[in-house]
Amino acid sequence: MNFKQLIVGGVVGMSLLTMACGGGPSDEQIQKLVETRQAAESAEERVDELEQRKAELQKELEAKKQELERAEAEQARVEKAVNEGGMN
Repeated sequence: MNFKQLIVGGVVGMSLLTMACGGGPSDEQIQKLVETRQAAESAEERVDELEQRKAELQKELEAKKQELERAEAEQARVEKAVNEGGMN
């Protein structure tokens, strides 16, 4: 069960519990339910944004690792050439 399903399930469960007890929700309960739903939606959006940013950063990290490998290989080639007395 992921975070979104948990939040939606909690909101639905809370609304069902509220309706089952006392013949219906009060205005205050309805307002709290609306606020909770809005907070859940906001949290879901934030999670999506952060997951997208994480994917972007992982791509960037992989590109930097490849760049580092190329630079290290070039450095090793140059050091070898210098140690052998000339560049090829």
